[in-house]
Amino acid sequence: MDKRFTVFGFFSQVFMIYGITTLLLNIFCVLFGSTAAGYSSIFSLAGTGVGVATSLQFLLAVTIVIVLRAVFMTDMLIKNMPLAARITLMFASVFAVIVAFVFVFGWFPWDDPLAWVMFIVCFAVSCAASVTVSSIAERQENRRLEDALKRVKEESAR
Repeated sequence: MDKRFTVFGFFSQVFMIYGITTLLLNIFCVLFGSTAAGYSSIFSLAGTGVGVATSLQFLLAVTIVIVLRAVFMTDMLIKNMPLAARITLMFASVFAVIVAFVFVFGWFPWDDPLAWVMFIVCFAVSCAASVTVSSIAERQENRRLEDALKRVKEESAR
């Protein structure tokens, strides 16, 4: 869990995630845009890329997600909540934000069960990937800290 929150760290996370999201959106547009044109506002330009309005919608969504991450994964507002509860509440909040964007911006038809199934599957996969990457990064960081502590103890014993 992040111990501190900085404005620079916030913006670097926003733009890193936004860049990855934009890359993925453009890949999906190239692969599926012609077929999905008219079905979703995301594919309004068919296979030629992502429109400015959609791009700004995703920038707003990513910014909100990073704010939620800062709220749930730092001690900025929540001091004594177990990590599992923080993660669960964060993912539930992110899910709610994306659902709101689906309705407000017409990302896909709200009355299409297949679209919701695909969305939920994609969301679950991305959550699992996020937790996996975060766990690996945390284990590596813990290992580096343990190694550094071991070196300091060895040097002070001399």
